[in-house]
Amino acid sequence: PPVREEMKRLALHWLAAGVDGFRLDATRHLFAGGPGESQNSQPKTYEFLRELSAAVRDADPTAILVGENWTSTEKIAPFFGSTDRVAGGDHLPMNFNFPLADAIVRGLQNGTAFEVTEVLDAMAQLYPKGILDAPFLRNHDQMRLATELGLHPGKMRAAAAVLLTLPGVPFLYYGEEVGLQNGAVDRPDPLKRTPMPWNDEAGGGFTGGEPWHPFSPGRETANVALQNGDPGSLLSHYRGWIRARKASEALRLGSLDRLGIGGSDVLTFLRASGGERVLVAHNFTGKARSVELPPGATPGPRPHAGDATLEGPRLTLAPWASVVWPLEP
Repeated sequence: PPVREEMKRLALHWLAAGVDGFRLDATRHLFAGGPGESQNSQPKTYEFLRELSAAVRDADPTAILVGENWTSTEKIAPFFGSTDRVAGGDHLPMNFNFPLADAIVRGLQNGTAFEVTEVLDAMAQLYPKGILDAPFLRNHDQMRLATELGLHPGKMRAAAAVLLTLPGVPFLYYGEEVGLQNGAVDRPDPLKRTPMPWNDEAGGGFTGGEPWHPFSPGRETANVALQNGDPGSLLSHYRGWIRARKASEALRLGSLDRLGIGGSDVLTFLRASGGERVLVAHNFTGKARSVELPPGATPGPRPHAGDATLEGPRLTLAPWASVVWPLEP
């Protein structure tokens, strides 16, 4: 009990200091009931998360809690808690979506959207209604995205577009937006967390002194200053999709209804909120792909974002291309 009270006291201290919320590390392991799997996801864990969430919510109803539960969709689902008692869930209002992140990366590596559709279907079945998802691509414990995708420009751009068209609150790991590589292709954590390259000068714009760790390779081009004014850069690509998301109520707040059109190498879904409805399509391959619009879907005159050719009811996407096309009400 004293530890529980201290954790709540610390949370309230930082909320009073102006912090907007917390990322909770390894929340599955708060309580252990024995060895092996008994160290994970115990009843006391859910009980305390409900207690902590209530204390945070009482202190600041707008504060965010996002949990790191690195496990399957089925085992993440209970960490949201009850959406009947509290809108969005009375345990953790957000949880990082590790299965979806892995499915996106593997799908782009292998040229198929099948795994992504499997995870989206599992979420629709298992997640409580009304929760706020936390999609991402890679984090500080994982090999960097640019390295995993072999520095492939099309795949890195497709990954950004997929992430920024999903429901919830997308998270970007620093450097992802400029194509920052891993420090080396092996596992040690410091190599995943090298300094941010703001420019190509000696300290990278990161420091005027000696950086705590050598920069990752490739920072001559993977830096903010170089990409900032280039409309064709990866950074500009991310910014374009962020602008599209902010401008679209359907992308920010809408539901997701997956569509089984375009084959297993194209991810397609509808997003809708208020009076806005959009068709989203992502080509996971290096070949052009076409998608037949679903029956009753009347496209608007031009896309919100991305690139595709519309001929009658058929959308054609270039290799690795994505599009958000508004549909008439």
